[in-house]
Amino acid sequence: MTKAKLILINGFSASGKTTIAKQYIAGHSLAMAIEADTLVDNIGDWTNHRDEARQLAFELTKAMIRAYLPSGHDVVLPYMVTDATEVEQFESIALDCNAAYYEIALYNERADAIARLLERGEWGMASSPPITKEDLPIIEKDFVDMQAALEKRPKATKILLKGNSPDATYRRLLQLVGS
Repeated sequence: MTKAKLILINGFSASGKTTIAKQYIAGHSLAMAIEADTLVDNIGDWTNHRDEARQLAFELTKAMIRAYLPSGHDVVLPYMVTDATEVEQFESIALDCNAAYYEIALYNERADAIARLLERGEWGMASSPPITKEDLPIIEKDFVDMQAALEKRPKATKILLKGNSPDATYRRLLQLVGS
């Protein structure tokens, strides 16, 4: 059996994390993408309990990774990291499961990242309300928190998004993870 991989795809909202994860699982039999946004979306009344729903989704994500990696199949995790300790826990799970760990950051400069999210007009959860100008302080804070977490993870490999198509980004990811 080949060694399973845990591939964390970090990046700001609307950076293409889910798109790249879906491309990966389409080309890798029995690989699984775990989307925390989908987990949050399936928690009742999450919009009135954002922090608790996010924590519950984080715990579920860890449990799913821990349950799936020992099968020998890859797990792809599209996940905006705003707390470096979360990434440390993902990496620890990979090591405990004897899986290879890859930490990739899809990266746009602040103005481009925020413009991309505003153009998309919605958060990652299907049931979330549309983004408005009133959300700019939250958006700005998310970017700052993501940037700070990334600075604490110097071994994360950045893929710069400016000018890249999703296919080019996906090819670069494959180069980095070896398949």
